[in-house]
Amino acid sequence: MMDRRVPFVGMERKVDQAIRAKGLLASGDRIVVAVSGGPDSVALFRCLVELRIRWNWDICIGHVNHGFRGAESDGDAKFVETLAETFAVPVMVRRLHLNKHDAKLKKQSLQEYARTARYQALEQMVLDWNATKLVLGHTADDQAETVLMWMLRGCGTGGLGGIPPKRGAHVVRPLLDIQRSEIVAYLKERQEEFRVDSTNVQPVYLRNRIRQHLIPQLKQYSPGIVNVLTRQAHMLRDDHAYLEALADEAFQRTCVSDRTGERQFDRLALLNVPLPIRRRVVRQSLQVIAGHTQSPRFDLVERVLDRLEHGQSGWTIACNGVWVGQEYDRLVISCCEEMNQPGTDDSGVSVMPLSIPGEVVWLPTGHRFSISRKSSPVIDSYVHHSEIYLDPARFTPELTLRSWVPGDTFCPKGLGGRQKKLQDFFSDLKLPRSHRNKVPLLVAPEGIVWVGGLRADERFQVSPSTKSVVVAKMIV
Repeated sequence: MMDRRVPFVGMERKVDQAIRAKGLLASGDRIVVAVSGGPDSVALFRCLVELRIRWNWDICIGHVNHGFRGAESDGDAKFVETLAETFAVPVMVRRLHLNKHDAKLKKQSLQEYARTARYQALEQMVLDWNATKLVLGHTADDQAETVLMWMLRGCGTGGLGGIPPKRGAHVVRPLLDIQRSEIVAYLKERQEEFRVDSTNVQPVYLRNRIRQHLIPQLKQYSPGIVNVLTRQAHMLRDDHAYLEALADEAFQRTCVSDRTGERQFDRLALLNVPLPIRRRVVRQSLQVIAGHTQSPRFDLVERVLDRLEHGQSGWTIACNGVWVGQEYDRLVISCCEEMNQPGTDDSGVSVMPLSIPGEVVWLPTGHRFSISRKSSPVIDSYVHHSEIYLDPARFTPELTLRSWVPGDTFCPKGLGGRQKKLQDFFSDLKLPRSHRNKVPLLVAPEGIVWVGGLRADERFQVSPSTKSVVVAKMIV
């Protein structure tokens, strides 16, 4: 190992202080340092190398080669391997094979796709090396650029909070309060070489245009704009965390049903929540139900909030695989039901044949339906909502379970044989629209025999003249 140790310099002390103040690293940590070969990551690595004896760290370099720049990318990888050899630390290099077609399938730009793949590769290195921390070299300049990017796109406190010093269990960024000018001065002081990524000057990327044009313009009005934006990001991260905690509390108070693929809220309780917190509750729920971390569009959230306050029961909004609607006194947010799934006909109606005797599972709810014969006569035609007795002489034994369709009618038991639209029956029960397609209907060629778990049809019930009985059960 080449002995290049000299006394600590200013930036190393600053990094040491940041690590202690923010609790980023601990004594004895096993660290993977992400090193691209650029000035920021090389400076980060050199600082950690100088501090490692004091902190008793084990250090490994992690490098991801996207291969986008051909020989230049390969040169970066070789440079990083030489750097690791110079300081006698292990190095892991991962070569990725990315293309625009795969990025398009993910509905991402090539840069977004590459960033996701890079983080995944680095996370895998952490696992492979049994590391406790992944250390990244984002600086105050990166923070300022990020804040401006989010500001130009339009966002709330989450985006304006910029890059966090900690993410998850092991990702940390010790350089967020250090400017690039300090990085360059430090590398010169340590006589450390670095690589320059040619894509960092290409104006096609928004971040590059912000770095090369917008920030220099802003410095004419505020020479310390990088520090100003960094400080603002820090304050807004704290504000964001506090408001998110309030939103979590409001969610607990107003959510009446939270299950996979659906959330329901008490409308009046949610309207009593202050608007900024209400907005966050809706945004969080749209995000969770959609199943991804990307926040929903601002206009979608505002449409939901406006309908929630001024709309009447029955309004719906569908966007990006999420269905939102008001059903009586509830706000319902759920996944849009997929059509033509197994167990559905061409119209999307769930249909399942049921023989006598027989048993099936009703897929929309997981209830088990069984049909059996009973030889002894039964006068009692109704036991409880989950079990009914039928006269097989009154219907053709070709039964199916299906969901309802508009126009369905039946003769509810207790109405003296009068016919009623199933839609009106559901409305009388105030059954939410999102639940109606999940109600199983036991159907014979002659009509609906049983609205499962709710009401039997008068026409098919047992009577004193019944000779044999069919028992239908709905079991949780």
